[in-house]
Amino acid sequence: RVRYIGATAIAGRYVPGTFTNRINPHFMEPRMIICNDSREDKQAVLESAYANIPVVAFADTDSPLKYVDVAVPGNNKGIQSIGLLYWLLAREVLRIRGELSRTEEWDVMPDMFFAIDAAEIEKITRLPASR
Repeated sequence: RVRYIGATAIAGRYVPGTFTNRINPHFMEPRMIICNDSREDKQAVLESAYANIPVVAFADTDSPLKYVDVAVPGNNKGIQSIGLLYWLLAREVLRIRGELSRTEEWDVMPDMFFAIDAAEIEKITRLPASR
């Protein structure tokens, strides 16, 4: 969740030219890019190399690391694994900023970082039928 560290997320399809074309309505100049999979986000990683933007990528054993500055090893295919990686990253950012002490527990649970689709939410919130 980006709200915990004050980041901006690009969800869904990445629009080519977001980091390099100033005329593009989606243009932005981020200080750093964090991506789930450098293979899936190859256009964003390539454009960040053109714009000298550092890239942090979660890397599996088969992930290409060209133009990736920091590779964080982990399973970037499973929903729970990605959620846990983002939870660990957000917690560490807060600790580095001094907003969270290393001796205190973070009250945000890792499952807050898991992606849940609409059908799953409906199944969870559906009331059981009365007998």
